[in-house]
Amino acid sequence: VKGANSSSSAGGRNSSSSMEPIIRKGTHARVCAVDKAISAFLSLQLEEDTSNAKGRRQVVILGAGRDTTYLRYRFGYQKGFEENQVDWFEVDHPFVIEQKAYSWLCSCAPAGYKYNSEMNVATGVSYRASFSSQGASDANDSTYHLIGHDLRSPPSSLFEKLSDPFHGYDRSIPTIFVMECVIMYLPDEASRNLLRYLADNGAEADQKNQVDSFVTIAMYDPIPNNDRFGQVMLNNLQKRGITGQTHEDGERHEQLSLERTPTLSDHLAKLNKSGFDIAVGCHMMDAYDYGIVSIDDRRRAARCEMLDELEEFVLLMRHYCLCVGVHSTGDRYKAAAATLCSDGKDSPIGFQEGRCMIVHS
Repeated sequence: VKGANSSSSAGGRNSSSSMEPIIRKGTHARVCAVDKAISAFLSLQLEEDTSNAKGRRQVVILGAGRDTTYLRYRFGYQKGFEENQVDWFEVDHPFVIEQKAYSWLCSCAPAGYKYNSEMNVATGVSYRASFSSQGASDANDSTYHLIGHDLRSPPSSLFEKLSDPFHGYDRSIPTIFVMECVIMYLPDEASRNLLRYLADNGAEADQKNQVDSFVTIAMYDPIPNNDRFGQVMLNNLQKRGITGQTHEDGERHEQLSLERTPTLSDHLAKLNKSGFDIAVGCHMMDAYDYGIVSIDDRRRAARCEMLDELEEFVLLMRHYCLCVGVHSTGDRYKAAAATLCSDGKDSPIGFQEGRCMIVHS
């Protein structure tokens, strides 16, 4: 619950691989960076509107797996819940969601809390879960949703499941979609279709209810950078039959997003072309050194585990990036979109001028 550096094995002398300290430190930086994007979104001041409950937000984690972000916000390790009413959705393959709902989350309830879940058979494998305070009412009881869905499927089916009355996703409520190492595994065209649907907030599937919307996306993904280290990344995926290489029968599989967007600028251009009006991003070494990952978080990681392989760590971090994009409809959201994707000392996420890229549609 407390984050990526809470492992009891951190700093141990019996690590099976010399890469493990680098991977743990990189994972900690990833968690801190994505948390910073989510917190900035939740704390963003948006113009009040009578059609939207004040302070209400939606967070949608796509490809959630065993992600613990909700738990860290829910139990006060990250800020955001106390200022807003937050509806939290996690989406992944049905078997992952089923395991998480039945086997894993029940062991995550802190003392004094009870885990509850209710299945919705109408939308397949999906659940409404809660961690309720025993003997006390809790405003966040019914705001956590787990939805089984294959992201390679048509995006319209995703929004059908989200918008089911059992889950109650609302297109008029400001929303952030989060994807960590998810887009990279999707066929390139499927990833672009998904991004277009996210930017449009499912409006194509709901023509009868056209509303102003504020959609943010936060992505963490590898960037091969067209160099030798990046080629090793691709080769490792090829050996596992994941990338769009030519097979023995001569059939060529469609290239993955990872193969078609090898650089930071490619990722930002892709967000722009998919409908996000403004997008900002940087590679993770700049995120680590220049403000997105705080000094306190860096010190916390250093106290947990020393790192000798600094050159390898820098090389690895330069091959991952954090990108944030915003698409809004209606003039009342334009200033907020510019603020969230800004750089400099007033950037709520921490992007620094000269250490990031910003693109506009």
